Amino acid sequence: MIRMLSKKGLPLKITTQWTENSYTNQDEHGNIETVDVHGWLVRINGKKFPRGHTDGDGTPDWTYRYTRHGKTDEGRRIAIEQAMISGGFGEST
Repeated sequence: MIRMLSKKGLPLKITTQWTENSYTNQDEHGNIETVDVHGWLVRINGKKFPRGHTDGDGTPDWTYRYTRHGKTDEGRRIAIEQAMISGGFGEST
């Protein structure tokens, strides 16, 4: 767990987890597809990132992950930076 302050002085608790999951999707015709999802999942104060992605019917799609640079320290750092920006926390201090 990482503890830091946002630009606005808010205390942040950040956790990261590399996930390797498989999800199944069924379309309107009954066809089933398996999707492998590998990447970083970031939580800031308990809120899961990445956010804001939806599937075909407009419901939240939580299968998105940060994948740039893979399962490396650099990839983890970039995932945290992107989550901070996405969450409106800006850069850390």
